[in-house]
Amino acid sequence: MNLKQYKILIDDSLKKSIEKNLPFQLREVFDRKMQYFSKNPYHPSLNTKKYNACKKTLKRLGVDGVWEFYINRKKYRCIFYVIHEEKEIIIADVGSHDLLAKRYS
Repeated sequence: MNLKQYKILIDDSLKKSIEKNLPFQLREVFDRKMQYFSKNPYHPSLNTKKYNACKKTLKRLGVDGVWEFYINRKKYRCIFYVIHEEKEIIIADVGSHDLLAKRYS
């Protein structure tokens, strides 16, 4: 799928998620990764991939897909939603791999 043609939006809850779930020292890394993402959602350092969210989660969120990219390789990820009809990407959540797995599985 060509995500380069999609408009990127920021979910209202992202700022709170960053403050709560992302260590301060990784916030600059996140900003840099967002710059990469805005230019190329498949930039090699992002390791962008579809997240294995269940149909119930997709329906609850009202989206067609949940994806992730790496903030760092060890632990932290950024979750984004894809809505194909509107050609939108919504940057929605950040956190540790374990935390996000609990929320989106």
